[in-house]
Amino acid sequence: MIRPPSRRAAVSALIVGFLLHTVTVLLVWRTWGLLGRGNVIAWIDFPVCLAYVHLDGVPLLTWSLVAGGLQWAVIAALLSLWLGSTVREGT
Repeated sequence: MIRPPSRRAAVSALIVGFLLHTVTVLLVWRTWGLLGRGNVIAWIDFPVCLAYVHLDGVPLLTWSLVAGGLQWAVIAALLSLWLGSTVREGT
């Protein structure tokens, strides 16, 4: 079954958005100190971080990777669909 180009682009953007978020959060987790990394992760994942910002350590990292990754994946997919629809309307 062949998917339409807009759906393929949205799925690709979803995957890339999730992977870029994962790489960014893991990089912040490894390079920032114990005091600053929670703040940086909270800003990266705002507003979904309000659900798990009270956590520390590995639970914070896990929730950030899952919930924040899903948030950014959905944002990337929606932006891809929106951009595709605006380009198609102009042609």
